[in-house]
Amino acid sequence: MSDVPEEKPTQENETKEVAQEENKKEESNNDQKEEKEEKELTPDEEDKKELYDAIKDLKPEDANDNIKAKLLAVGDIHLEYKKVENDKYGQEYDALQDKYDKEYQKIYDKIDEIVKSKEKIEISPEECTKYGITDDGENHEIEDYWQKVIINSRYFTITDKDKTVIKYIKKVNMVKFPEKVNNFRVDFIFQENEFFSNEVLSKTYEYDKDGVLKKAIGTDIDWKSKDKNTTIEKVRKKIKKGKKVFYENKEEKVDSFFSFFSQVDDMTFLTDEVTFFKEDLFVNQLEYYLDIVSKTKTGGLDDEDLDDEDDDAHGDKGGEGANADGKKEECKQQ
Repeated sequence: MSDVPEEKPTQENETKEVAQEENKKEESNNDQKEEKEEKELTPDEEDKKELYDAIKDLKPEDANDNIKAKLLAVGDIHLEYKKVENDKYGQEYDALQDKYDKEYQKIYDKIDEIVKSKEKIEISPEECTKYGITDDGENHEIEDYWQKVIINSRYFTITDKDKTVIKYIKKVNMVKFPEKVNNFRVDFIFQENEFFSNEVLSKTYEYDKDGVLKKAIGTDIDWKSKDKNTTIEKVRKKIKKGKKVFYENKEEKVDSFFSFFSQVDDMTFLTDEVTFFKEDLFVNQLEYYLDIVSKTKTGGLDDEDLDDEDDDAHGDKGGEGANADGKKEECKQQ
C-alpha cells in the first residue's frame, strides 16, 4: 500500500486565506469603531439620534416619505434651539446665577453674624414700643436657630432621637466651587457633641460639563457608638422553630435626619434636594424659624398660638410690655 503524498498549499489558497484574515480584521475594526462612536456620543448627538431614529421608525400610514423629510427639516431647526439653549443661554445663565449666588451669600453671612452674636442689637425707642421690646435680658446667641429652621421646614425625616442631636448645629451654609459653577456643597457645622466625631457633615452635588446633575456625595458619619447612631434601631424579633419560641435582638435601619447623608441614586429625589436648598431653606430661614410658613398652610394656628389663647383666657393684667405691677416698662435697648 503506497503512501498518499501530502497536498502542498498552492499560491492561490494562500492568497485566499490572507484575504479572509484581512476581511475579518477589517470587520472587527469596523465593529470596534462603531461601538466606540456609539459610546462617545455627546448629549447633543444623543438628542439628534433619538429624534432621527423616531422619525425613521414612523410607519407609512403615519407619515409618508414627504412628511418624514419635513420632520427631518424640523428636527434640524429644533436642534438649533437646543444648541442656543446649551451654548449661549446656558453659559450666560450660569454666569448670572454665580454672580447673584455670591450676593446672596453675603446676605446669609450677615444673618449668621447676627444669629451668633453675643452683642446687644441697638434699635430705636419707636421700634421698642412697636414690637413690645421692653426687657433688657441677657445677651447671647440664638442657640436653637438652625434646629428650629430644620424642624419647621418639615423637609427632613426627624425622629425624637434626631432632635437631641441637631440641637448641636451651629450653622448651615452653602459653598460654591469657582472652577465648577454648578457644583455646590451644603455644610452642617456642629458643636462638639456625644454622638459623632465629625465637626462638619456635608453633602456635595456634582454636575457634568453640560450642567446636568450627576450625583451627590454625603459625609460618612463617625458615630461614637452604635447606641448613639440615630439611623439604627434595636428591635426584638420573635422567632419560632417548631414548637419553640424565642426572641432575638436585631438592628434595623430607620429613617432619620442623618439618613440624608447616605448615598442616593434617585436623580428625581436629588433634584428636589437641590431645589430645596437653593430656592427654599436659605431664602426662607427666618420664616421657618418663626414657623409662619406652616401657619399659612394650617390656617394660622399652631401649638404656641393655642397656648397663647389659653393664657389670654386666664387674663393679662398689664397688657403688652407691662411688668408685674401692670406698669409700662421703659425700653432699655438704647
